[in-house]
Amino acid sequence: MGEAQADVATAKAASAISDEEVSALLEKGGSETLSSGEPLRPGEHARLRDFIAPRINRTRLPMLEILSRTFAGHMGSSLSSLLGREASVEFTALDSAKTGEIQAALPVPGSLAIVRLKPLPGLAFVSVEPSLLLALLDGYFGGSGRIAGDSQAVTGPTAQRFLVLLLRSFAADLSVAWAPVTPIELELVKQETNPSLLNLGDPLGSILAVRFTVEFAAHSGRMDWLLPETLVAPIRETLGSEGGGTPVRNSENWAPALCTALQEAELEARAILAQAQISLRELVCLAPGDIVPIDAPQYVTLLAGEVPLYRGRFGVSQGRNSLKILPRGGT
Repeated sequence: MGEAQADVATAKAASAISDEEVSALLEKGGSETLSSGEPLRPGEHARLRDFIAPRINRTRLPMLEILSRTFAGHMGSSLSSLLGREASVEFTALDSAKTGEIQAALPVPGSLAIVRLKPLPGLAFVSVEPSLLLALLDGYFGGSGRIAGDSQAVTGPTAQRFLVLLLRSFAADLSVAWAPVTPIELELVKQETNPSLLNLGDPLGSILAVRFTVEFAAHSGRMDWLLPETLVAPIRETLGSEGGGTPVRNSENWAPALCTALQEAELEARAILAQAQISLRELVCLAPGDIVPIDAPQYVTLLAGEVPLYRGRFGVSQGRNSLKILPRGGT
């Protein structure tokens, strides 16, 4: 068995690409080939790809990027006020990846918050780099932003309470930044320090990672807002717009005028006084003067199009056929 294993190891080593072969592939020209077997054109290079690294794609949602930059500016001001010293927040990237890959990349132990962005459906997630949270916590208590030596400190009650305080200080900033697209209210649902216990959704589904870099004192760290695709689906078209047009106006400005215009709009109403059902044979046999018997209805329904509005009694008023509207549920 030992000889067989040695033979396998030797075969793998022989099939592995050597440093000389890598250098040859990276040289311009030559007899390089693509993975399909086709030769490279003059001036092209063979590029090595890492298929093990998480497949993260840059996503183009221009309006979401604009909102995120605005949000970063407001967060920086709020964080400086909270700490009593200068701090900055910068929007750095908008990524999209499989939910399972994002979850596997979260730090352990972590500092995670599960939040609702009402009225958007579902849950969102906020991940603060543990070393960043501990540095901000030290600054909050008057320190220089020193990071605790014990990584487990991020799971302690003090660090977790500070994470809540941090998110609450950003709640108003989020509402202001997202106002041009939709009203947003941040609600904290729970906290978690073990990423494997999070339910981010379908592992094969997609999730947007809005990445921010926070700088305080001599420390720099990352804060990620993770938005499942199902959460942003209702407003994805708006987030994908360029955002250079006229800002979305508050509906309160035009709602009264619209309400008045609707009240003055003319609507055609009708009432079916009676209906009769006959066969096709009887229909084709009808002649002028024939009588189709009908039963006078006790109640008549007033319709707008095909939508029933009221029930009433048929009668005559001032020489005109009329319908007396009855109270709902009344006779």
